[in-house]
Amino acid sequence: MDYICPLSEKEFSQKKLEAYDRFSQVINEGRKNPIWFVEYMYGIKLIDYQAYGFMKSWWTPYVLWLCSRRTGKTVSASVFLQAKMLLIPNYNVYISTNSAAQSVEIFKMIENIALQRVPSFATATDIFAMEVEKNANNKTGFVHDTAGHRFRLPNNSQLLTLSTHAEANRGKGGSVFFDETAWQTKEQMAAIEHFANMDSSFKTGVGKVNYHYPKQVPLQLFYASSAGDVEFPFYDRYREFSKNMLLGDSNYFVLDLNVNTILNYSTINGEKIKAHISEDAVRKAIEDDPEAAERELFNRFRKGAGSNSVVKMDVLLRNSEVRKPILYNETGKQKFIFCYDPARNFDNSVLAIFELCESKEIGYYLKVANVVSMVDTKSAKKTPLPMTDQVEIIKQQMVLYNGEKADDWENIEIYMDAGAGGQALGGIADQMLADWKDDQGNIRKGIIDKEHKQYQTAKNKYPDAVPVLHLLDPQSYKRIIYDALQKMTNQDLIKFMSYDKKNYIMLPQKDGDFIRYDLSTEEELALVNDNLMKTEISYMCRYETSNGNTTYELEKGQSVVQHDDRSYTAAMSAYALAVKRREVLLKKPTVQETTMPNCVSSLNL
Repeated sequence: MDYICPLSEKEFSQKKLEAYDRFSQVINEGRKNPIWFVEYMYGIKLIDYQAYGFMKSWWTPYVLWLCSRRTGKTVSASVFLQAKMLLIPNYNVYISTNSAAQSVEIFKMIENIALQRVPSFATATDIFAMEVEKNANNKTGFVHDTAGHRFRLPNNSQLLTLSTHAEANRGKGGSVFFDETAWQTKEQMAAIEHFANMDSSFKTGVGKVNYHYPKQVPLQLFYASSAGDVEFPFYDRYREFSKNMLLGDSNYFVLDLNVNTILNYSTINGEKIKAHISEDAVRKAIEDDPEAAERELFNRFRKGAGSNSVVKMDVLLRNSEVRKPILYNETGKQKFIFCYDPARNFDNSVLAIFELCESKEIGYYLKVANVVSMVDTKSAKKTPLPMTDQVEIIKQQMVLYNGEKADDWENIEIYMDAGAGGQALGGIADQMLADWKDDQGNIRKGIIDKEHKQYQTAKNKYPDAVPVLHLLDPQSYKRIIYDALQKMTNQDLIKFMSYDKKNYIMLPQKDGDFIRYDLSTEEELALVNDNLMKTEISYMCRYETSNGNTTYELEKGQSVVQHDDRSYTAAMSAYALAVKRREVLLKKPTVQETTMPNCVSSLNL
């Protein structure tokens, strides 16, 4: 049966024209007042400080949001990009971050808001999801691809996540949203900032054009991040944009939103609401990591160790990858290096565990597997655990990382600082000599450093102790191990983990997509300690003394707030790696070249 329209053709055309007019009015009003549009069309209510930044950023070509943690930066940016793409035709925007996983995270936020998957947005509509172009192979229109996640709207606006490789990003044009860009390098940023150099109002065509096109929206460079290091370009943009804004240039806008604003001025329509972070959480963050709290909560940029630094922060970031920690020997065949810097009354006591890997291209290299801080959480000053407890932790980790079916201790080696303060000699190392029972009641062999002078006689008393222990005297080895750290990191031979302090990470899949992996408490602690290790390394300096010697110390002024224990374990691991790589070189057969014939029956001299 054919459907019969109750309206005449003239009435239907009139209704269609009225609907188009109403739609045009909504679009025009939305361009003038995007906050109203977001509430009316998307059903999303922004906090007042989010709405303020939203409005001031709408038409501004150069925007920077310096936001502390828990400000809802990613959510605000996601809603901002949704509104702009829907209201403005031909609006191309590219997402640039330090890693593909971070780029995908803001893409996923836009996707989840559109598909009504965010529980905190109880009244969110599906209008944006309905506008995304779909096809038979993709019912939502949100494309997950190794070349970049993307989607497109009928008005020819589109969004694409960018690769972290600078060369792969050349030749594109459009607006750019830089997310978590505090640590983005000059090379990365320079390659992508050129996207917005194109004049969006320029048009050409065949024949004489005798009319004017409407004025186009200028392309936008939009930076959003917490504070980083003054040596990175994000700090330069912050200074430049702030200066221009204060001088009255309407092309620039900077939103500086720190934790004090969140605690004291979280309002909706002027009415006070509960802040997204508590004062207790702020106090704990300051206690756990004062340097990070200054940057990430109070928006104070850090000043690195400068020209004296052993390892630059950009080198550490270049060698950081999004992955979960390794908490045990997953295959039973992995090789691990333990690096232990013991302490009892002062400093931190840290056990860092590195996986020893090998590739045909670069040979041996290391991956940070786990970092264990042996702190007594019940003590008032968070001092290290008693030495007996620390020894028990080391033994437990040895069992986990050696593997169930492996002989004692074929899959691990242990490097230990033998300084007097750490009680390694005559203390910890002595407790590791004899056989012992593990938690399952299995007898495990002891370990020994047979090369150390203090254990020349002990090796006769403990003949079954496995010689996998290496005791390093800090007076003799400190310069050597930090030299090794500088060389190994600059050659990209030590891989760290990348972590933004959330309770999950985005892991890449074979099909190019990313899945959310929820972290366990132990995994979170490992990632936090890995971040602290990188911070400590970045503050370690090399100083030349007046008598021509070289010393390695924390950057002047940082010893009050920083420790060097984690960086010391990293330096020991670099030395262990250098030893492994040298052994390979020494084992290679030497080819002796000669000009003499190699097959001669007689030779007349």
